[in-house]
Amino acid sequence: MEEVPDLNTGISKPDLFEKFKIQLKKDFENCGLDSEFTTKLIPDYDLIFNLVNLEVEKINRSGSNKLNSLLYRIDISEQQIKKAFTANSNVTLNEIISNLIIKRELQKIVIKEHYKSK
Repeated sequence: MEEVPDLNTGISKPDLFEKFKIQLKKDFENCGLDSEFTTKLIPDYDLIFNLVNLEVEKINRSGSNKLNSLLYRIDISEQQIKKAFTANSNVTLNEIISNLIIKRELQKIVIKEHYKSK
């Protein structure tokens, strides 16, 4: 079986980054969440992380169940969160969730593109 390309390599391509932004926007909107922050994204992990983390914090502060809906839609399990939190105990739960969101959204785009070209 052929190896799927590395996420960092994939996201450095402008067309894949645009697809990442579209996917992230779509998933936030489909959960009834504000997606305006996606217009500010550039291919810089720190910026992406900070903006996604701010949104995760807003969702958590709102007290709604929308974060669970978002995680379900993006396909991030409770086990993944627990595992990441155990491995990175010096990081906040919001930061863990933000990182997992970014990683999973990038992964979806890279995998789609990889198999689309086959």
